[in-house]
Amino acid sequence: YNYKYDDPKDTNRFFFRSDHFNYAINGIPIVFWFDGVHEDYHGADDEAEKIDYAKMERISRTIFLTMWEIADLKERPAVDKQLPKELTER
Repeated sequence: YNYKYDDPKDTNRFFFRSDHFNYAINGIPIVFWFDGVHEDYHGADDEAEKIDYAKMERISRTIFLTMWEIADLKERPAVDKQLPKELTER
């Protein structure tokens, strides 16, 4: 797994701006699927025809299958990596 975006030194701070960040800082297990950025990411030229729909389907299937497996677990998933203290101390 790639923890690149969890790094407080990441200048883009994608993880920290994510919807699930508040779950993570409260010890709730999360999964952060992110396939990176491209030249037009969230810009005026970021148009639907630039989407790789085959890739989107593969990612969606991976997410679905992962969540299916998690839903069938007998126990709650454990947090496998704690966030740095500077992020969890308020």
